Amino acid sequence: MEKSSFVLVFGETPVIKVLDFLLTFDSFDYSIGQISKETETKWESVENALKFLISKGIVKKTRKLGKAQLYMLDKEGELTKLLKEIDFRLSRFFIENEMKKQTLRH
Repeated sequence: MEKSSFVLVFGETPVIKVLDFLLTFDSFDYSIGQISKETETKWESVENALKFLISKGIVKKTRKLGKAQLYMLDKEGELTKLLKEIDFRLSRFFIENEMKKQTLRH
């Protein structure tokens, strides 16, 4: 899987990988197991990352599905709004740089 611009800039720590996943797929809620699988991060690391992100108001618990607690990005949080803007600007920066490289090659 290709690394996102967010991960390229901030690294591949469990918190960043979980945050990047939830920023990218912000329309749904996910269990720890789903996030663990999609981010290729250990279950325990995802659980710790979620606790941290919840404490910052970036992620929220949504509902239970069977025994699994589901989580999603807290889109109303001020910090989340800033992170989404940073994510958007980083993506635009990398796209524009790639386009400049493509133009210079031709």
